[in-house]
Amino acid sequence: MKSLISVNKKFMDINPRKLVELILKSKYTKGIEIFINNNEIEWKYLDDLVFEIKKNNLVLQIHGDSTLSLIEQIKYLKKIEKYSEYLNYPIVVTLHSIYDSDINMSIKKTIEYLQDIVNNIDNNKIIISLENLNDIKDYDRLEKELITPIILNDEKVYFTYDIGHEIINYGKIIDLNKYLIDEIKNIHIHTMNDRGMDHMPIYKNDINWELIIKSLAYLINNNYSGNIVYEYDLNRCNGNNIIEKITDYLSSIDFVSEHYI
Repeated sequence: MKSLISVNKKFMDINPRKLVELILKSKYTKGIEIFINNNEIEWKYLDDLVFEIKKNNLVLQIHGDSTLSLIEQIKYLKKIEKYSEYLNYPIVVTLHSIYDSDINMSIKKTIEYLQDIVNNIDNNKIIISLENLNDIKDYDRLEKELITPIILNDEKVYFTYDIGHEIINYGKIIDLNKYLIDEIKNIHIHTMNDRGMDHMPIYKNDINWELIIKSLAYLINNNYSGNIVYEYDLNRCNGNNIIEKITDYLSSIDFVSEHYI
């Protein structure tokens, strides 16, 4: 398994080369999962970052944006296909389910959206992976039990298991459909504090430490060998500036990774 850092616009105050230099100082961090807004500035940042990723033999994954219209989404993913060609490996793209005020409509919209996507991309270059979600205000989002049939009924859609989301809302971290385990292509991990703040970094004596280690051990025992993305909010890491916060982020990744790698 390889540990990856989760990057978004909060990181873009430093240039891609400097970001990769910091990552290379980490013992266990071997790549990046990035979310970019669909605008010219962030695409340019990703262009430069992909160059650094290839030069340093790191892994690239994408956290996609399920709010894009189908036309926008296909254009977005066609750009990702070019990165796959350049890096010479398929790129995992994690997507959220579509959510609506009604669960049944959320499921229906998600199925239709994903089917249209996989029918219009090169599935040898992009691996679409659907993430389990926790509930947020005013929305009951699709948890892992509700997305399991979606994944198992479409051979081109895989599973991103967000352990942090499962811990926050449900706690059934090792209660997985045995067939769903085989469909896992990606793991997201993060914690929450005692006030319920999500996407917190994991430090020693974390309130969810036993659950986190239990879930990782369970996945390893079931032969999961893919990547684990540490999906933290950069602003919740320790430090007085962006360099210090990223360094702290990477230190947390190393701390957790040394327990299972």
